[in-house]
Amino acid sequence: MKLKALMPVAVLALSATACGYSIQTATDYDRTVNFGGYHTFFIMKGNSSGNALLDQRATEDVRRALTSKGWAEVPEGKGRAAVVVHAASKTQHVYETFYDGWGGWRWVGMGRSTTYVQDYKVGTVVVDIFDAHTKQAIWHGFATDALSDNAKDNTEATEQAIRKMFHEFPPEILAR
Repeated sequence: MKLKALMPVAVLALSATACGYSIQTATDYDRTVNFGGYHTFFIMKGNSSGNALLDQRATEDVRRALTSKGWAEVPEGKGRAAVVVHAASKTQHVYETFYDGWGGWRWVGMGRSTTYVQDYKVGTVVVDIFDAHTKQAIWHGFATDALSDNAKDNTEATEQAIRKMFHEFPPEILAR
């Protein structure tokens, strides 16, 4: 009789955690950066998955993750960190160009440029954080299998993937 009573609880527990087992996350960061100096951020538009709602959910989940860590969102260009959120629901080739010359992020002027090419797999959310002043990458995180064709699953999976990605954020603050 006790077994019958425990069966629904076990099924519920397994179904609630099943999604989490397939989501894989990884992060990397610049070990020379003191993350204690970063408390403000702004979000810049990244590559779209082709689904505007999915892109908005992923961005909102990142926003929530950062604010839960004590960071404050400010208008674009005013923060210490620039955050770029990419979402891909199919394999995509992404080309990101950053300009080291005059004008900053978007204006192509004199100076050097660096283009990065990266392939994103199905269901991937990628978050890159840059120092807004130097335009140097300071943190990179990604989650695979975080998106699906099912809207209900997307909401839960994306939220769980971002939470998992930012679990140990910010990296340990360096002593200076």
